Amino acid sequence: MINRRREKMDFDRNNRITLSIIISFIFVIIGLQGSVTGYTGGEIVIMLSSAHFAPLAGTDNYQVKVVVNYSVSDPILVGQKINAIMKIHSSNGSLLKTTSFPAGFTANKTGMTQLLTNIPMSTSHNITTETVFTDLNKTSLVSNPVKTLPLITPVSYPINSSELTPAVITNKTNS
Repeated sequence: MINRRREKMDFDRNNRITLSIIISFIFVIIGLQGSVTGYTGGEIVIMLSSAHFAPLAGTDNYQVKVVVNYSVSDPILVGQKINAIMKIHSSNGSLLKTTSFPAGFTANKTGMTQLLTNIPMSTSHNITTETVFTDLNKTSLVSNPVKTLPLITPVSYPINSSELTPAVITNKTNS
Protein backbone atom coordinates (compact mmCIF):
# COMPACT_ATOMS: atom_id res chain seq x y z
CA MET A 1 0.00 0.00 0.00
CA ILE A 2 2.82 2.38 0.87
CA ASN A 3 4.66 1.47 -2.35
CA ARG A 4 1.55 2.19 -4.38
CA ARG A 5 1.12 5.55 -2.74
CA ARG A 6 4.81 6.38 -3.35
CA GLU A 7 4.49 5.32 -7.03
CA LYS A 8 1.42 7.53 -7.45
CA MET A 9 3.22 10.50 -5.85
CA ASP A 10 6.24 9.95 -8.10
CA PHE A 11 3.95 9.74 -11.13
CA ASP A 12 2.10 12.94 -10.14
CA ARG A 13 5.39 14.75 -9.48
CA ASN A 14 6.79 13.69 -12.88
CA ASN A 15 3.62 14.85 -14.61
CA ARG A 16 3.82 18.22 -12.87
CA ILE A 17 7.45 18.63 -13.90
CA THR A 18 6.64 17.72 -17.51
CA LEU A 19 3.67 20.08 -17.55
CA SER A 20 5.78 22.88 -16.04
CA ILE A 21 8.45 22.41 -18.73
CA ILE A 22 5.82 22.50 -21.50
CA ILE A 23 4.21 25.66 -20.10
CA SER A 24 7.61 27.33 -19.70
CA PHE A 25 8.52 26.41 -23.28
CA ILE A 26 5.26 27.95 -24.55
CA PHE A 27 5.96 31.20 -22.68
CA VAL A 28 9.50 31.34 -24.08
CA ILE A 29 8.23 30.84 -27.65
CA ILE A 30 5.55 33.50 -27.21
CA GLY A 31 8.11 35.87 -25.70
CA LEU A 32 10.58 35.32 -28.53
CA GLN A 33 7.96 35.77 -31.20
CA GLY A 34 6.74 38.94 -29.53
CA SER A 35 10.24 40.41 -29.54
CA VAL A 36 10.82 39.44 -33.18
CA THR A 37 7.51 40.73 -34.51
CA GLY A 38 6.98 43.55 -32.03
CA TYR A 39 7.56 46.27 -34.62
CA THR A 40 5.74 49.56 -34.35
CA GLY A 41 6.10 50.77 -37.95
CA GLY A 42 8.56 53.50 -36.93
CA GLU A 43 11.80 51.53 -37.11
CA ILE A 44 12.51 52.79 -40.64
CA VAL A 45 11.55 56.15 -42.14
CA ILE A 46 10.91 56.12 -45.88
CA MET A 47 10.57 59.21 -48.08
CA LEU A 48 9.46 59.41 -51.69
CA SER A 49 12.23 60.14 -54.17
CA SER A 50 10.17 59.71 -57.36
CA ALA A 51 7.14 57.93 -58.81
CA HIS A 52 6.48 57.49 -62.52
CA PHE A 53 4.69 55.32 -64.97
CA ALA A 54 5.31 55.08 -68.70
CA PRO A 55 4.21 52.91 -71.61
CA LEU A 56 6.31 49.77 -72.09
CA ALA A 57 7.30 49.21 -75.75
CA GLY A 58 5.80 46.24 -77.53
CA THR A 59 3.16 45.64 -74.85
CA ASP A 60 -0.21 46.91 -73.68
CA ASN A 61 1.33 47.70 -70.29
CA TYR A 62 2.57 50.64 -68.32
CA GLN A 63 5.63 50.28 -66.13
CA VAL A 64 5.10 51.72 -62.62
CA LYS A 65 8.27 52.81 -60.84
CA VAL A 66 8.49 54.08 -57.25
CA VAL A 67 11.82 55.07 -55.69
CA VAL A 68 12.06 55.70 -51.95
CA ASN A 69 14.96 56.77 -49.75
CA TYR A 70 15.11 55.21 -46.31
CA SER A 71 16.80 55.68 -42.97
CA VAL A 72 16.86 52.97 -40.31
CA SER A 73 16.32 54.28 -36.78
CA ASP A 74 16.40 50.87 -35.07
CA PRO A 75 20.01 49.59 -35.15
CA ILE A 76 18.79 46.01 -34.70
CA LEU A 77 17.43 46.10 -38.28
CA VAL A 78 20.72 47.24 -39.89
CA GLY A 79 22.17 44.25 -41.70
CA GLN A 80 18.92 42.27 -41.36
CA LYS A 81 16.77 41.03 -44.25
CA ILE A 82 13.55 43.02 -44.64
CA ASN A 83 11.06 43.54 -47.47
CA ALA A 84 9.35 46.36 -49.35
CA ILE A 85 5.82 46.20 -50.71
CA MET A 86 4.26 48.44 -53.36
CA LYS A 87 0.49 48.29 -53.76
CA ILE A 88 -1.21 49.81 -56.79
CA HIS A 89 -4.79 51.03 -56.33
CA SER A 90 -7.37 52.11 -58.89
CA SER A 91 -9.20 55.43 -58.65
CA ASN A 92 -11.97 53.79 -56.60
CA GLY A 93 -9.40 52.44 -54.11
CA SER A 94 -9.53 48.77 -55.13
CA LEU A 95 -6.24 46.92 -55.15
CA LEU A 96 -4.95 46.28 -58.68
CA LYS A 97 -1.56 44.73 -57.96
CA THR A 98 0.99 44.13 -55.21
CA THR A 99 4.72 43.73 -55.79
CA SER A 100 7.61 43.07 -53.43
CA PHE A 101 11.07 41.57 -53.22
CA PRO A 102 11.02 37.83 -53.90
CA ALA A 103 13.62 37.16 -51.17
CA GLY A 104 13.78 40.49 -49.34
CA PHE A 105 16.85 42.69 -49.11
CA THR A 106 19.43 43.61 -46.50
CA ALA A 107 18.73 46.88 -44.71
CA ASN A 108 21.56 49.40 -44.48
CA LYS A 109 21.62 52.43 -42.17
CA THR A 110 20.43 54.56 -45.11
CA GLY A 111 19.67 53.72 -48.69
CA MET A 112 17.44 53.86 -51.74
CA THR A 113 15.02 51.20 -52.92
CA GLN A 114 13.31 51.03 -56.29
CA LEU A 115 10.19 48.98 -56.97
CA LEU A 116 9.02 48.32 -60.52
CA THR A 117 6.03 46.47 -61.93
CA ASN A 118 3.82 46.40 -65.01
CA ILE A 119 0.08 46.99 -65.17
CA PRO A 120 -2.28 46.82 -68.16
CA MET A 121 -2.96 50.17 -69.83
CA SER A 122 -6.69 49.53 -69.39
CA THR A 123 -6.33 49.69 -65.58
CA SER A 124 -3.84 52.55 -65.42
CA HIS A 125 -6.21 55.53 -65.20
CA ASN A 126 -5.85 57.58 -62.00
CA ILE A 127 -3.84 54.97 -60.14
CA THR A 128 -2.16 55.54 -56.80
CA THR A 129 0.63 53.62 -55.13
CA GLU A 130 1.37 52.82 -51.52
CA THR A 131 4.86 51.70 -50.53
CA VAL A 132 5.85 50.34 -47.14
CA PHE A 133 8.73 48.35 -45.61
CA THR A 134 7.96 45.18 -43.65
CA ASP A 135 9.75 42.34 -41.93
CA LEU A 136 11.11 39.66 -44.26
CA ASN A 137 7.91 37.61 -44.09
CA LYS A 138 5.76 40.67 -44.92
CA THR A 139 3.70 40.28 -41.74
CA SER A 140 4.75 43.34 -39.68
CA LEU A 141 5.21 46.94 -40.77
CA VAL A 142 8.61 48.46 -39.99
CA SER A 143 8.12 51.82 -41.75
CA ASN A 144 5.70 54.58 -42.42
CA PRO A 145 3.61 54.21 -45.60
CA VAL A 146 4.30 56.45 -48.60
CA LYS A 147 1.32 57.11 -50.88
CA THR A 148 1.80 58.60 -54.34
CA LEU A 149 0.09 59.59 -57.54
CA PRO A 150 2.66 58.57 -60.16
CA LEU A 151 3.31 61.05 -62.92
CA ILE A 152 3.14 60.01 -66.54
CA THR A 153 6.75 60.07 -67.69
CA PRO A 154 7.02 62.60 -70.52
CA VAL A 155 8.56 60.44 -73.21
CA SER A 156 7.98 60.76 -76.94
CA TYR A 157 8.59 57.03 -77.37
CA PRO A 158 7.62 53.96 -75.36
CA ILE A 159 10.16 52.51 -72.94
CA ASN A 160 11.84 49.32 -74.14
CA SER A 161 11.74 46.43 -71.72
CA SER A 162 15.54 46.37 -71.83
CA GLU A 163 15.59 49.91 -70.44
CA LEU A 164 13.39 49.17 -67.42
CA THR A 165 12.86 45.60 -66.29
CA PRO A 166 9.95 44.64 -64.03
CA ALA A 167 12.12 43.76 -61.06
CA VAL A 168 13.05 45.06 -57.66
CA ILE A 169 16.45 46.70 -57.21
CA THR A 170 18.24 47.99 -54.13
CA ASN A 171 21.21 50.32 -54.10
CA LYS A 172 22.94 50.94 -50.80
CA THR A 173 24.38 54.31 -49.88
CA ASN A 174 25.71 53.57 -46.39
CA SER A 175 26.28 50.35 -44.49
